[in-house]
Amino acid sequence: MRHRKHNVRFGRQKSHYKATMRHLASGLIINKSIITTKVKAKETSRLADKLVTMAKANDLAGRRNAYSLLQDRDLVAILFNDIAPLFKERKGGYTRVMLTGKRKGDNAQMAILEFVEKPKAKVVTAKKKEEKKKEALSQPKAESQATERAEKKEEPKEEKPQKKQAPDIKKEDLKKIIQRPIRNKSEKSGFLKRFFKHKKGQ
Repeated sequence: MRHRKHNVRFGRQKSHYKATMRHLASGLIINKSIITTKVKAKETSRLADKLVTMAKANDLAGRRNAYSLLQDRDLVAILFNDIAPLFKERKGGYTRVMLTGKRKGDNAQMAILEFVEKPKAKVVTAKKKEEKKKEALSQPKAESQATERAEKKEEPKEEKPQKKQAPDIKKEDLKKIIQRPIRNKSEKSGFLKRFFKHKKGQ
C-alpha cells in the first residue's frame, strides 16, 4: 500500500523536479503571486508553506534549510524579513490556489498561486510630496548655485602637440629644384662606363 507517499514528479527526473520547484517557489517569493498549472500550483503551495514555517522560527538552522532549497541569499532575506512577519498570528494556510481558465494547446487547467497576505505597498501621499518640495526650496540659493557650478566645471583640456611647420623655401631654390638637368638616354651611367670604356666604333 502507498500510504503517506506523495509522489507527483510531473514525469521528470528528481533533479529536474527539484529545479522546477525551486524556480516556482522563488518566483512566488519575488512576485507574491504566480500563474501556473493546477498541479504545479498545489505542489508549490506545499513547499511555500514549509518555507514560511521555517522563516517564522527565525533561527540560523531555518535560514540554512531555506537556503538549501532556494539557493539564493537575497530570496532568504526577503522570506525572513518581509513575508514571515505577516504570518505571526496564522498557524497554517499561508497560500491560496485559485483556478482560472484552461490553457490553449494542451487544455491544461491553469491556476493562480499567491500568498494570503501581502506586504503593503509604500504609498507616497500628497503631504509628503509637499514637504519634500519645501525642503528643497528651504535650502539657500548660494549652496544650489555652488553645486551647479561644481557640476558645470569642465576638466582641463589636454594641450595637443603642435605640428611641425615645414621650412620656408625660397623661390630661387624652387627654380633650381624644378630645372634639373635631364640626362640623355644616349649617355651611359657611371656603372656602365666601367665595363664599356671604349665606344662601339673603336
